[in-house]
Amino acid sequence: MRIRLIHLGVLAPEALHRAYVGLAEAQGEQDVPILLLAQSAAHLSLGAAQGPAAELDRSACERLKIPVVQRALGGGLVWVDPGQLSYFFIFPSATRVRRAPELFALIAPWVIAVHAYFGLKVAARGGHDFWCKGCKIGGTGAATIRHSLVLGGSFILEAQWASFVDCVAAPSAGFRTWLLEALQEGLCSWSPLLGRVVSPEALLEVCPALLRAAGWDVVFSTTPTEAEQRAMVQAELEDVDWNQPARRRVPAGIKLKAGAFLTERHWLDGHWLRVWTENGTLRRVAGSVWPTEQEGRLIGLQPASVQLGEQLREVVGKEASLWGERLLETAVWAD
Repeated sequence: MRIRLIHLGVLAPEALHRAYVGLAEAQGEQDVPILLLAQSAAHLSLGAAQGPAAELDRSACERLKIPVVQRALGGGLVWVDPGQLSYFFIFPSATRVRRAPELFALIAPWVIAVHAYFGLKVAARGGHDFWCKGCKIGGTGAATIRHSLVLGGSFILEAQWASFVDCVAAPSAGFRTWLLEALQEGLCSWSPLLGRVVSPEALLEVCPALLRAAGWDVVFSTTPTEAEQRAMVQAELEDVDWNQPARRRVPAGIKLKAGAFLTERHWLDGHWLRVWTENGTLRRVAGSVWPTEQEGRLIGLQPASVQLGEQLREVVGKEASLWGERLLETAVWAD
């Protein structure tokens, strides 16, 4: 299959998202698929169905001067910064690739090959993510835009999570602390795994050869046509409406990666509970009635297990039933 390779350099946040939207809107049904590569200044990218007020701390975003963009692609809240090289595959309908899992399966060998070229063994997982050494190293989101299916992701060369954590809507400072720890542990980037920094330029240099090796007929050094450039400039993004009523994508918290969630609830009686779950079990628990030395007793337990009830009785005594209900109300156990 032929593919056009377009590299647009470093773009402003809104320009990045206008680029793939405009390119997709400008394609006819019979046009050649496109791989768009670009970098961007730091910003937060909300999934198509997410409400900013539910997911983000507006005052923190404004204080830190972090732009927020509502993207056309699906998925959850994404942090984008100059340490990433973003990619967008744009497939017009004549390719007969019409569902996101199909496109993911088609592009995954190239993404895996790019990582492998630089020494990282990566595997596709769940039809939308890439993992390396037990942690997530990349995710994707997709949407149909006019005649094309668009799938986007990024190569996370150097991850800087602090500003992202500061901008996420959080019920407490402790929640932010756990979130940063979870991201540093569970979402990896190239530089710590390789022990060196790979520049975007180095990655761009090998992209065409690796596309050919993965079976693509690459149309080299293409640039957007005049019509495509106009479409990119004129592409409309949904306004970020901080007053939009919306529910949080993960009630009371955030999805860390596939199968992992961090949540926290506070009740009118002054008590609170913070829960980190992973692969259907408790990874970490803290709360207003949890003695610090007892927190580890619940690790690894499942929601319906007999052991969970027993350990709750050991930790909180007569209030085990109440806190068992609150634990189930707070925790998210699966995607």
